[in-house]
Amino acid sequence: MKQTNKSLNRFLVFLAFLAFVAIVGITFRIDETKVNALFERFPLGYAAMIFVLLYTLGTFAFWTLKEPLKVVGAIFFGAYLSTGLIYLAELINGVVFFKLSRRLGKDFVAKKVGGGFKRFYERLESLPLLKAIFVRANPLIPYRVFDVGLGLSRISFKKFLLAILIASPARIFWLQFPLAAMRGFSIEKMLTYFEQNMAVALTMVVYIVVVCLTPFLIKQKPVKED
Repeated sequence: MKQTNKSLNRFLVFLAFLAFVAIVGITFRIDETKVNALFERFPLGYAAMIFVLLYTLGTFAFWTLKEPLKVVGAIFFGAYLSTGLIYLAELINGVVFFKLSRRLGKDFVAKKVGGGFKRFYERLESLPLLKAIFVRANPLIPYRVFDVGLGLSRISFKKFLLAILIASPARIFWLQFPLAAMRGFSIEKMLTYFEQNMAVALTMVVYIVVVCLTPFLIKQKPVKED
């Protein structure tokens, strides 16, 4: 009973943390021009470190900071360097959120999950690495959903880490390349750019189709019945 209360308390702390992140993110807004001006005040090396710091913090408490930073990063650092910096920040964030959810929520979820969710939860434990890589690479699935979801499951940390190490660069570059080329984002810029660069548009479409469909084609070990 004491152990059950302990796992419940940890899970409630974890939910409170996620609620705090959501509330702060909804109320916080930034000016992209001011962020860009901040980077221009520093040499490239220091600007890169500030970018990683801001992006990392943006996921924890100011999640609305992430999308503007992707745009600013693409313009200021270019497609390749901004991809590397975001990759580093997302690795840090992914590991931290995985460890937090595993520490604070896994025990409670493992004991309380039931019904149709139980089988899905058990399948996560035997999720093939290749499937995890394609799920991580899917830009339609938020990073934190992946990190927290696997952290609450019994999948190994090694498999999780390999998935984000391998899959994240392509997913990040998929967005940073056109943002850098367009020098920002707007519907007008996007339509004009893709009209003039059909090969890029086609490549992006193929990428989405591949990462969305491939996980369904990868065989997974059946879950053993109790």
